[in-house]
Amino acid sequence: MKKILLLVLVVILISCRVIPIWEIANIKSNPFLVEIDLTKTGHKVMPLISDGILNTEKMDLDIAVESIIRFPVISDVHSGRDDSGTIFHIESFMRFLEEGNYPFLVNLGDLIDEGHFEDSEVIDFYSETANMVNGNHIWCIGNHELHNETSESFDLLLSSFYPDKETIRMCKYVYGPLSIYKLDNSLGVFGKEQIDYLENALADDKNPFKIFVAHGNMVSGGHLDHSMIITGMADQREVHRILRLMDKYGVSLIFTGHHHKGNIAYRFSDVSAELNIAAFHERDTSLDIESDGSFYLVELDTSNKTINVIEFSAKTGKQKNSFLFNC
Repeated sequence: MKKILLLVLVVILISCRVIPIWEIANIKSNPFLVEIDLTKTGHKVMPLISDGILNTEKMDLDIAVESIIRFPVISDVHSGRDDSGTIFHIESFMRFLEEGNYPFLVNLGDLIDEGHFEDSEVIDFYSETANMVNGNHIWCIGNHELHNETSESFDLLLSSFYPDKETIRMCKYVYGPLSIYKLDNSLGVFGKEQIDYLENALADDKNPFKIFVAHGNMVSGGHLDHSMIITGMADQREVHRILRLMDKYGVSLIFTGHHHKGNIAYRFSDVSAELNIAAFHERDTSLDIESDGSFYLVELDTSNKTINVIEFSAKTGKQKNSFLFNC
């Protein structure tokens, strides 16, 4: 028992990083007040980085929003991961994007494993998938993006998309009646400043449908797994505040990753929930804490006010599970 407790303590310590409070948001203005309209603006993305900035060209779009809004969601690609048992299934996802004609893609972070943005497997995956979804590959910052890069270099990398924005780590996207708030909890916290900005934006948001997307799983401990000691938020007061905002302002769902095994739905009310999704990459280990590789399709039915999230096998492309939420 002592050895097990010691092992748990070591895992916790090596997973932790002490962050000064002033580094959590470190922005001068509300990043959620400027709306990025995904029906009007797209991009051509080149797999080329110059002076830390990804090369892109803006495109004008004119997308008619249908009553059922469909878009893919992935998390934890971990490009470049070379741990034993790791397998990447890229082909079936590329076919899925080609056949689907989706307006945008949400990536919940940890696209990188231990490398850099300019690594070919990172930038090639990002740009190729982006160009299949109007250049609108929405990338959340994860904790692995900070292993050999910084929050500032992440903002710099994506600054060509929206050159007038101070930060790309936190954004508000709109697609017809849907608002998507991209949040930064890559350090295990949101920070009071970010949540204050978020609430101010939500108070003025007239869209009937709203979701949050972020890397780190917010709620933890509902399952007897590693989320009880390793993953999850550092400050439970922030979790409760986010839940209050979701309830008050009609935010139906927060999508999160980081957990890897995933497929955990926490239902806070009849119309408010978190879905923690499984990692895109497969890893076979003796510990039951990894994914066998998944990607997801979100179907928001604006008429019936439901969100159906369908899980697909990254290996075969076949459907595995589905999760239904009210909104």
